Amino acid sequence: MPRNKNFTRRIEILDECLRRRQKKWFIEDLLEAVNDKLDERFDKKVGKRSLYDDLKYLQDEKNAPIVKCWEGQRVYYKYEDTTYSILNLPISEEEIIKLKDAIKMLREVNDFNLLDDVDMIVEKLEHTIATNVPENRSMIQFEKHTYADGAEYLDDIFSAIKEKNVLKVVYQPFSAPEPQEWVIHPYLLKEYRNRWFLICRRDGTQKVSNLALDRIKKIKNSSIPFIENDLFDADTFYAYLIGVTFPEGENAQDILLKVTGRQVNYVKTKPIHKSQEIVEEPDESTLIIRLNLINNYELQSVLLSYTPDIEVLQPITLRDQLKEKYLAMMNILK
Repeated sequence: MPRNKNFTRRIEILDECLRRRQKKWFIEDLLEAVNDKLDERFDKKVGKRSLYDDLKYLQDEKNAPIVKCWEGQRVYYKYEDTTYSILNLPISEEEIIKLKDAIKMLREVNDFNLLDDVDMIVEKLEHTIATNVPENRSMIQFEKHTYADGAEYLDDIFSAIKEKNVLKVVYQPFSAPEPQEWVIHPYLLKEYRNRWFLICRRDGTQKVSNLALDRIKKIKNSSIPFIENDLFDADTFYAYLIGVTFPEGENAQDILLKVTGRQVNYVKTKPIHKSQEIVEEPDESTLIIRLNLINNYELQSVLLSYTPDIEVLQPITLRDQLKEKYLAMMNILK
């Protein structure tokens, strides 16, 4: 796993330990705490030399108020300021410059595939960094989401994709009673509704697999040779798909929808999908639109969210599937 990620985690663990005043942190105790968590996450450990360097980094680079206390012939460490934490450090002018440079770089990368709607994210960063207002005055608020588990694996998986490393993944689908270990060839990270998915090939198969990061229990590198992605084109694979579920044998098809009432303006100003076309607008409260999409679970969920102001005109199979869901809901509400 990347060394910088390992180093960052060590610093976080040391900070967490030194903030806990109930324990005297001798170097052996710090080493045990750090290695327990590193072994759990990265499957590796460090020695005392690295730990002494980390403590020096905290003191020299972060101005951490670390003091040595003697107990007989032994030394233990603690924060002199009980309120200190590296998590509380304000962002520096140098860090702001680095963020601005990163934004400029992202602006130049037109085919950045890691995040959806990256332009909106960059715009948020620009507003946040450039706005110089008093701390007690809020001028802009962004939508805050809950996030699924698994985000801690993002950096390591992204590095594996970039460096073409095979991974051993301990994975437990919701339908499985026990975790399973798979060897996978990672190709693409995809986000949908604040949940991350790894699109990959399981070793020994010739089809695309879709792993939710919140069901991954552990990952580590494998030494077997990497198999290049010859299963799909990452730039076009999801062009005709909402979400990440790709039903076998399904192809994109025209979906004709009738939108009425209060949803008309919402659908016009924020299309359901980029393939949306207005076919007809009989009056101000009625809209006929066409989508070109693969029929999957996520599409059905999105269409259900517009009820009762949306009707599937075609295809009949999709119309019947939504009808079944309507009837099931009516039985629940009886």
